[in-house]
Amino acid sequence: MRLSRSDLALSAASGLALGAAFLPWAAGPLAWVAFVPLLVALERRIEDGVPLRECFRLGYVGGFAFFLAGTHWIALLSDVAMTIPALKYVGWVLAAAYLGIFWGLAATGAAWLSRRSGVGARWTFGVTLVLLEWVRGSGDIGFPWFQPGYTQHALPSLGLAALGGVFGVTVWVLSLNALATALWRRRTVPAALALAVVLAAGLGAGAFARGGAYAPNGTRPRVALIQGFIPGEEKWSGKHQKEILARFLALSDSALVVARAQGGAPPVMVVWPETATGSYLRKQLDQSIEVARWSARNGAAVFSGYADYSYDENGEPQPWNAAGIWNPDGHLSPMYAKRHLVPFGERMPFQWLVPALGKVDFGQAEWAQGKGPVVFDGAIGKFSSLICFESIFPELARADVHAGSRCLVIVTNDEWFGESAAVFQHAAMAPFRAVENGVPLLRCANTGITEVIDASGRVVSSAPAFRPAVLVDEVPPAREGATPYSRAGDWPVAGTAIAGLAIAVRRRNVSRSA
Repeated sequence: MRLSRSDLALSAASGLALGAAFLPWAAGPLAWVAFVPLLVALERRIEDGVPLRECFRLGYVGGFAFFLAGTHWIALLSDVAMTIPALKYVGWVLAAAYLGIFWGLAATGAAWLSRRSGVGARWTFGVTLVLLEWVRGSGDIGFPWFQPGYTQHALPSLGLAALGGVFGVTVWVLSLNALATALWRRRTVPAALALAVVLAAGLGAGAFARGGAYAPNGTRPRVALIQGFIPGEEKWSGKHQKEILARFLALSDSALVVARAQGGAPPVMVVWPETATGSYLRKQLDQSIEVARWSARNGAAVFSGYADYSYDENGEPQPWNAAGIWNPDGHLSPMYAKRHLVPFGERMPFQWLVPALGKVDFGQAEWAQGKGPVVFDGAIGKFSSLICFESIFPELARADVHAGSRCLVIVTNDEWFGESAAVFQHAAMAPFRAVENGVPLLRCANTGITEVIDASGRVVSSAPAFRPAVLVDEVPPAREGATPYSRAGDWPVAGTAIAGLAIAVRRRNVSRSA
């Protein structure tokens, strides 16, 4: 027995609905029911006895539709992002084709578990998808972007991340879809009540978890986030370094004027985005001295992303995507080097397994990989940095907080994405890092979205995207004590694995007792 066209249409509808939930208009509630068409089709076909390969096909169609819609911005990347522009379109389709496999495997695993145990696929699909989402976000080509929980960034359910991270939010979203599927298929009062209770409980618990005790109110340091809006073709041409640096210094001067106009204290630190000037800012002494002079003259530290390099024991150059502080007293902080590099964009993956891959050139930057967290002891207290892509990996932020960080500073250059939905999708994941760890977050982006986020995930202030801008505000306080997520990590994944194992052995136990 094969799937019908209507089955495949239902699966594709689920993928497109979830894709719509990730668009900039924040249609997060759509994710509560987005999987229902796929789950209805999957349960019907399992009951009809279709082979597992057809279940894979059903899930794959939905996944391909979802990721094709979600990653449309790959085709809109600036030509500076790739030396072979045509690869954008090939990469877009190949990315969707690869990522769709995870939905196909989730549907296959759900069908197998359902047949073995008698548990409905509406529940087993949630189990397998959570586990496969964990796999999808791991390793050299890990890409946890588009995890269903991220659709809740603008809703009270975001607060569930303090309890179980983004995976905890994803489990809640998938539970709503399972209950909505039960309601669609049965249309009974108990099914409607169960859906209403879980929906209200998640929203209520999320709102409650976003509260809690915060550090005592006192004099809060002020910062200035500088959004340079430097086009990639200008930044990376190597011909405009002095002009770009002058622009950042001028914007930093204007931040001091803004601070005075606001009537508050001057900022103790200004933040520039990832690889702000496109130059080796610390290695080029004339530029580094200009930054140091500005810092000393205005009594404010400058924290910036920059390209850097060193040499290994064999005399080979090691380029770094880095960040660090110029202090008013002339002291330079230790360098932080980006730990998780963009696969195929900043480094060819799997070089630890096949070193020759490092010689393959698709236009990637080939940065060296940073070794671990760096906690800066700066004018705003102890803080750490996440550079661009790193901000979508919750384990990195958690490791920083465990190392002593009380504020997360994200520096990023989202200019690669143009004015596509990716700019908003990337920013939407930042509040999760704040909520998960109970610390404030400062996000400084070259083209936007630049914002200050408090420890409850609320965007306190933001600068308009796609224009030069400065944002001056106080650093919000951190929560007192560690959040459950910060203490226990991704425990929902472990809980889901245990649940999957219990479902898998259920049929075997029943048959033995019969």
